Amino acid sequence: MKKFIPGLIIGLIAGILICGIVVWKTMPKMMLTVTKSNFDFEETFSHIEDSIIDHDWDIQRIYDIQECMNFYGYEGMKKVSIFSICKPENVSVILKDDKNKKVTAIMPCRIAVYEDSEGVVHISRLNISLMSKMFGGVIEEVMAEVAKDEAAILDGIIEK
Repeated sequence: MKKFIPGLIIGLIAGILICGIVVWKTMPKMMLTVTKSNFDFEETFSHIEDSIIDHDWDIQRIYDIQECMNFYGYEGMKKVSIFSICKPENVSVILKDDKNKKVTAIMPCRIAVYEDSEGVVHISRLNISLMSKMFGGVIEEVMAEVAKDEAAILDGIIEK
């Protein structure tokens, strides 16, 4: 029995290390969702803008990253815009309890539209569905609804 204990300990440590490496390598891919658009940049931008409003979300701000970089002298960047969106009812439910205010770091929601070096338009956002499961409680409930709304906003705009 004593002969097996060192092997068991080494196996346990190796298993933990391998699991940690796998999680470390896969988490970035899991935390973000990137899909191709069915449209060019301008059409994608316009469709998203209209869809956000049609689904009763507010556009808090639109960031034109290309314009910003051009302003600072970084020419030649492809098109990149970020919608910062909010649904006040969701915010109210989450933030009325102080213990939930930690998620303000990922508020408001964002949907990014960008054109890659080959001219392909992509839409990037946090994987709200996965993230909702990490929090539990009210945050999980609200974020699960946000994930459904986000899917509805992007329906028909992104490739399936």
